[in-house]
Amino acid sequence: MTGSDRNTRHVERQQRFYDTRVHDHLQAKAADYYASKLAHRLADSLGIGPGDRVLEVGAGFGRFTFPLLERCGQVVALDLSAVALEKLEAERAARGIEASRIEAHCGDLDAFSADASGERFDFIVGFFLLHHLPRVEHSVAGLARRLAPAGRIGFLEPNRRNPLFLAQVAACADMTWAEERGMFALSRRGIEAAYRAAGLEVMAAGNFGFFPPQVLNAWPLSRRLESWLEARRALHGVLPFLVLAANAPVSRPEPAT
Repeated sequence: MTGSDRNTRHVERQQRFYDTRVHDHLQAKAADYYASKLAHRLADSLGIGPGDRVLEVGAGFGRFTFPLLERCGQVVALDLSAVALEKLEAERAARGIEASRIEAHCGDLDAFSADASGERFDFIVGFFLLHHLPRVEHSVAGLARRLAPAGRIGFLEPNRRNPLFLAQVAACADMTWAEERGMFALSRRGIEAAYRAAGLEVMAAGNFGFFPPQVLNAWPLSRRLESWLEARRALHGVLPFLVLAANAPVSRPEPAT
């Protein structure tokens, strides 16, 4: 089976997975401290600011899109599930956000990246996406071609050294081992190698977090405790979230036509 065939089957399986399940844990909610913290941490790491136009790959139902929008001017929300993007659009309208600030695009990441004549972005981000991709290095290389000179790309991924992710997969009705097993194969070194192979310069990575959203969103005191735990050097290796970022060189050759 060719890489193209594997990608086609992967896209079809992912579409069914997100189109036919409720995925309550991925829905955008009005008060979601957990999602805001993760989105703001990634925005801080990349230097995203007001007025910036950001491509979010794997935007899904918009759980991270809306807090990300608090930090920038526009988000281009790319996802392969039309059902998820319809809910994102409905949530945007319900919040009274102008349509011009969120552009929803339904499509496969690799097909989007292959458009050499398409828009270049100063920032490309993704949340819990890479471990779902069948060809991570190939996908990262494609996205690198959509970065503007000196543009930055960053992903937030689970830390496979944190044992609680296994429990989460087992306990969550909308998570399956078949869809999530990639998180236990994906490593920081592997992503950094993919960045370098794509001609990108690796930026400093970092671990953070501690508590799941059910705790952080319900118990404000847990947020202070989490900050204290994040500062303990002995825990850095197992903190649950990884920020993996890179930037494009200032001068880049134009893609072949």
